[in-house]
Amino acid sequence: MINFLNFQFDVEQGLLSQEQQFVSLNHTQIQLLTLLISEPARVFSKEEILAAVWQHKVVSEQVIFQNISQLRALLGESAIRTFPKKGYQWNIPLEDIGNVHSITEPESASSELTSVRPATNKIEPLSVKLSNATSLSGEHKCASYKKRSYNSFVYAGVILCISLFFIIYISASSVFNGKHFVDSQFDSVFLPLTLQSNKKLAQETEQLNQLLSSEFNIPSNKLEHVNEGQFFNSPYMTYHTLQKDNTALLFSGTLYENYNEATKLFQPYMFELLIQGYERQWVSYLYAQDMTELSGKVIEQMRILSNSRYFIQQQSANVSAELVLLNGQFPLNLSVLQKLAERFIDEDKFDAADGYIEQLLTLSTERQHALYYAYGKWLKGALFAAKGKQALALALYEQANTLFSDTLLYGLQSEVNKSLADLAHDNRDYDKVKAYLYAAASLARLARKPVQEIRAYTLLSIKARKFGFDKASYDHLYQAKTLLAEYELDGSHYMLPFYHFALFASTTEEKQHFFHEVLRMPVTPDNEWVFFSAVEALSKLYLRKNDFSAAKAVIVQVKKPALKAYLDAQYHQANGDAPQAILSAQDAFNFSRTQHTLWLSLNSALLLLELANTTHNLEVSEYRVFIESNANLSWLQWRQARLAQVGIAVPAS
Repeated sequence: MINFLNFQFDVEQGLLSQEQQFVSLNHTQIQLLTLLISEPARVFSKEEILAAVWQHKVVSEQVIFQNISQLRALLGESAIRTFPKKGYQWNIPLEDIGNVHSITEPESASSELTSVRPATNKIEPLSVKLSNATSLSGEHKCASYKKRSYNSFVYAGVILCISLFFIIYISASSVFNGKHFVDSQFDSVFLPLTLQSNKKLAQETEQLNQLLSSEFNIPSNKLEHVNEGQFFNSPYMTYHTLQKDNTALLFSGTLYENYNEATKLFQPYMFELLIQGYERQWVSYLYAQDMTELSGKVIEQMRILSNSRYFIQQQSANVSAELVLLNGQFPLNLSVLQKLAERFIDEDKFDAADGYIEQLLTLSTERQHALYYAYGKWLKGALFAAKGKQALALALYEQANTLFSDTLLYGLQSEVNKSLADLAHDNRDYDKVKAYLYAAASLARLARKPVQEIRAYTLLSIKARKFGFDKASYDHLYQAKTLLAEYELDGSHYMLPFYHFALFASTTEEKQHFFHEVLRMPVTPDNEWVFFSAVEALSKLYLRKNDFSAAKAVIVQVKKPALKAYLDAQYHQANGDAPQAILSAQDAFNFSRTQHTLWLSLNSALLLLELANTTHNLEVSEYRVFIESNANLSWLQWRQARLAQVGIAVPAS
């Protein structure tokens, strides 16, 4: 075990810790750190580092600088000293509290790493030494190999066979063969960038592709027709078309010029990083001076997130817990703060959300990260909107809109305009709703974000319908459908327009047709609520016609226990089986509470109160208290008529 500063490094295990907290290093960083501390007085040339760490791999010298920079970021700038045109040297006093062994077994017997126990705990030099003639020339075999026993060879052979079988099995089950960070949960697979987004950055894009491809594996040739544009449009579908289990993270990005006047001179590039896992995705925004620095930041973000179970958690409470854990481990990570704030706003945990937003604003100001500062203003506006403080929300949304316009990131500016449209809708100002959503659609097109553009027209249709403009509603919805065909997007994006075609249809037969079209489309985390809503609406259509077998056939398509129990309760209620309806509604209520799915808990509680009106054998006080304690004003107003039937008054807005 090697001590330096407040770090401890176990060379045998390749583990670095700081004050008893594990510090994650990738395999290359472990090898490089071990090499440098093996002879702290020695200046290692780039050629020696490439031979010892990368061995027979063909890589450029840039990977050395990149990994040195990453180690300095973790250990301190003074940890490694640069000697121009000579190489690199360890620069921190070391203390050996145990024996140190070799870096890693070479692929051939052409290198030798000898182990010498130091006379004292002070390393002078440290126990691992690179033998000049043997380590780099390949003329001698490692003496330690000759000392191995027969049993050791047998044991190593068994382990090798098992490892090869495991690798072959994993490779056969997936087209992803990714980089696996030490102790990480997932492999990381890089989908190279194309020049569709910005042809002016062709040279930088190629350099970034080379740097990241040297660190991460890329998908097999089955992905030769997939580019980062398609990945950004349908990340979930792309991932699940290629990956059948949850063992990998697929990532890519879009490279932009930084147009912010205050920072573009020393950080001329901005990168939108998109990561897709088995259940959900992650977006980060990174500024950098050059492609070497940018690739280092991408690698660091992948290292952090590949250690998190955020991407595979299914229950809402566990997703939130993973984000809190990430924040505890990496409190200065801006994208983690952004995710936490968004999450807690959605969960109506306003105090916690406000705290994370303030941290995001403070840190982004200190780091001169203009984009996350604008994002913080947007989130602050969303927080006030959720609290019903519309004037404050409007002011902050307008600030965010201006700040995003300064960065020329039209995609984010498009999303802010959708938030402004929601406020205008609450104020019953249809002209402003139209203006904001037309702007959102235009900005999305400028940003080459077709999904956002289609979403803007779909929202225009929904808002027009709510204001009573039926013709305009259909026009906007057909525009959305036309764009879907124009952009050749996959079926998952058709679900929302089809759902609203069903809602707007004038006959029951037409409604049924479009609801069935919805159920034919692929389900993703983004449209899962549409799928459930369509199942609920379609099953109710059949129940009203007393077609119970057709209703049941629709309901069984829902697999999640809480959602299915809620639909079963409605089925039994319509079928006149109140006792079974109560049991199913109670299951839905209890399942959804354990999963922190508030909207379903509230809906189930209301259904139980309604069922209590048909039978007097149900204690309802628990459900009444739950609604009064947890429902927000919008939920109460949406169900005002039903609530009045069970004796719950809705306060004035």
